[in-house]
Amino acid sequence: MGCNENKIKNLLVICLITAILTTAVSPIVLGGAHDDTVVVTFDPTGDIALEVWPATATFGSVTFSTSDNGPTEGAGDTDYTLYNNGTLAADIYIFSNTTTDGGEMTLDNAGAPSADEYSLDATGSNAQQITNTNASWSANLAASGTITFGIDLDLGSGTQDWGAQTTTINVTGVIHT
Repeated sequence: MGCNENKIKNLLVICLITAILTTAVSPIVLGGAHDDTVVVTFDPTGDIALEVWPATATFGSVTFSTSDNGPTEGAGDTDYTLYNNGTLAADIYIFSNTTTDGGEMTLDNAGAPSADEYSLDATGSNAQQITNTNASWSANLAASGTITFGIDLDLGSGTQDWGAQTTTINVTGVIHT
């Protein structure tokens, strides 16, 4: 064996030892489960858009102590229509308040008005006494859905000669969940 052969043997031994040491300290990955995620972001949109038509109810001259009076433009149970022009279903609430006259006639919540009081009812298939509290009227009115109704006024006795009275019926909605 010559000098070159010893150098080659030494070189091979060094390479072999280097390979063994490298393999011993290097991490070995042998197939296995791997998890990853995808983050999805989106912005859901939708609304409710309520409209009542017609928007006024004129009763004209109403005598004290009368009940079940319909407005002069019609007294049926389907004279008014509430539309949900939105894209989501809505839970509907209804309430009223006192009148706008300086003395403010009082809305009677029991439906049996006494002196200087009145009561209102939504009539028809969604009948509801209207009170001064935002009360549930209809659950889950679909998008593009409607409710038809009438309005009745009951007027109690009077203690004075009142001028023309005006009150507002408020119809509100929240997204049905």
